[in-house]
Amino acid sequence: MKLLEINSDFCFTPTDGYSIASGLFNLICMKKILVVAVLLSCGVLGCKKVKMISYAGVFKLNKQIISSEGWDTIWMKEQAKIYTDRYYIYSGLSSDSDARFGFGTYELEAGNTVAEHNIFNSKALDSAQIFVVHINQSNKGFKGVVPDWARSKNTVYKLTEDYSKVLLSGKSALDGAWELDKIYWVKGKDTIRQHRNQFKVFWRGHFIVIKRYPIDLIGNQLKKGFDYGTFSLSGNKLNEAEEMSDLPKYIIGKSVMQISFNGENEYTQTGEDPSTHDKVTEVYKRLGN
Repeated sequence: MKLLEINSDFCFTPTDGYSIASGLFNLICMKKILVVAVLLSCGVLGCKKVKMISYAGVFKLNKQIISSEGWDTIWMKEQAKIYTDRYYIYSGLSSDSDARFGFGTYELEAGNTVAEHNIFNSKALDSAQIFVVHINQSNKGFKGVVPDWARSKNTVYKLTEDYSKVLLSGKSALDGAWELDKIYWVKGKDTIRQHRNQFKVFWRGHFIVIKRYPIDLIGNQLKKGFDYGTFSLSGNKLNEAEEMSDLPKYIIGKSVMQISFNGENEYTQTGEDPSTHDKVTEVYKRLGN
């Protein structure tokens, strides 16, 4: 079997739908990578070709509309989304400045539709949900439509989203999806550890991290957060420049962290917490392909 890899521009939009009560949303578009497996065992009927399709790219939301029976509203005011060759992640702020995010795997369905399998999001958290979107590409981006995005009694809501492609840079050793394994802060002689749900995706010079973490000692009060921006990896230094965040604008910005790899599937980053300015260390493990 011979594998051929073909790159072509294809922007699409699978959106992560949610119920109106939960107030969620979704989006998509990206560069198409076709892997064509050519079976060389040609019989009387000729050769059979099998195509395996995945999408990868980084996108920013231009506009999102939720509509039903002559009524429509705009939910998100800013949002970014990344697709690796298997995972998707999005994050942004709603019109009421609430942090919204989602993370999971995706696959191409029949026709111009994409199915996203939720792993973790800001409302459904770790529930097993699947969202399907119809996609329409353009040279600058894509439009995604989910006709049956949500239902309330006899009312059906449609989700329409428009995205623009973002310029990408080269591949790095960090590219892919990661889950936080441990996090701790060092304050003088004290070390403070915390359990939190956190995922981070790097792709071609861009990153998104989403998280849910306790804000009290008992752990009963939880807060949602996210960051989106660009990054570069140089030796043992990870440089990040945040562009979107749930944190105030005066807190986010550029940061430089020390980074070390433990094989290909685990890495540690150490830097300064932007909120407390304490030294914080995070250990991530790569999610499978």
